[in-house]
Amino acid sequence: MVLQRLRKARRSRQLGLTSGQIGIYNRYVREREGWEKHLGKSRQAIVDAVEQFKPQSVCILGSGLLLDVPMEELLSRNINITLVDLAHPAQIVNKYSSNPLVKFETHDLTGGLIQYLQTTRLKLLNFFTLVNLVSKANTYASNADLVVSLNLLSQLSDIPMEFLRHKKVLTDWQCIELASTIQQKHLESLLKAKSLLITDIMEEFYDEQGNLTATRPTVHIDLSLLTYVQEWLWEFDSAKTYNEDAITKLRVVSGLVNKKG
Repeated sequence: MVLQRLRKARRSRQLGLTSGQIGIYNRYVREREGWEKHLGKSRQAIVDAVEQFKPQSVCILGSGLLLDVPMEELLSRNINITLVDLAHPAQIVNKYSSNPLVKFETHDLTGGLIQYLQTTRLKLLNFFTLVNLVSKANTYASNADLVVSLNLLSQLSDIPMEFLRHKKVLTDWQCIELASTIQQKHLESLLKAKSLLITDIMEEFYDEQGNLTATRPTVHIDLSLLTYVQEWLWEFDSAKTYNEDAITKLRVVSGLVNKKG
């Protein structure tokens, strides 16, 4: 039991679960101007969806630091808000835990993959076991009037994939297959409710003259079912701290998920 707790703590550090939100906030501070344009568009997309559906309850998947959530706007409309994430920042919990309209839920939205990677010995990790785990997992289901997947879809697979690549557990094509499985399961969970999806879909790399030099997809599934689609560029990293060879921008899409049935 002690060894398992130690492994979980060590894996959490290796997966970046304890430092990820700090890194996000630090990058936001460095890149505030470019980030605010993206965050503002994300907040407005949520407000637009609220205007359309007139929900009494909203569930935010991947709530994090709430940089992209129009909290005051939602609260002013007396909307019940459920914030869902793997780990909620202490300052956010302290700020809203006493508000009767706000509820916090902690879930591994990768279908249990993060928890599995935290507790399983490295030699037991393999492609088929991991794909099978995600494929058969029960997806998170919310009964809120509006569910928002907020700048989350690519990140669901990004954290475990970076770990698995670094540990040389999976090949590149296996990482893409597993990422696709995670992302498809998440999309299917959104089809169960009135949902808004906001996600980056592509990394774009630019030189100092503003020329596009390379791209890399961050989402590997078909999003053609989205309606009321908006698209914009997120000026993610102008200081070359993410990619030392290029300025990085993310292509982002926002759209309503067509409910099945």
